[in-house]
Amino acid sequence: MFRILLGIAGCCVLLALGIYGFLRGSLATLDGEVKGNGLQARVTVTRDALGIPTITAGNRLDAAYVTGYLHGQDRFFQMDLLRRVAAGELSELFGQGALGLDRRHRLHRFRARAAGFLQSLKPADRAMLDRYVEGVNDGLAALASRPFEYGLLMTKPRPWLRPPAGCWNKLNYITASLPPLL
Repeated sequence: MFRILLGIAGCCVLLALGIYGFLRGSLATLDGEVKGNGLQARVTVTRDALGIPTITAGNRLDAAYVTGYLHGQDRFFQMDLLRRVAAGELSELFGQGALGLDRRHRLHRFRARAAGFLQSLKPADRAMLDRYVEGVNDGLAALASRPFEYGLLMTKPRPWLRPPAGCWNKLNYITASLPPLL
């Protein structure tokens, strides 16, 4: 009987350590030095007591990359959720329960509208957006494990792409202009 209890306790400890390791691995890098992909100059990130970052960069492209990197580490799930809501792809994460919302949002064709908006951008603005997207994906890839929300949903995050950023911005604009539902 003692061996059985000891075995159960050992399994519980191993499970707790595994969960702790997974959660710890999904946290953003807050200290140290990170080599950025394609940075033209040194960029520094300092965080205040609340963890809010301040980026100091020599040019806008480097600042865009580092902003994306931080967003990829700090808030990728939130960004992914917003892009999926806007594009009508929430049911990929949450199943049948989100199909009604997906259908309503697909009627607005936010993804196609965002793609059209991107075509109208100046090359310099598109380059800055591309650097941001690279930073988001590099920040996500630098995590030791996927963001914990994906672990709870038993799925993996998809890479960040250009059109959805404009897509969820359009959703924010439209939902802010709608009358309250109450």
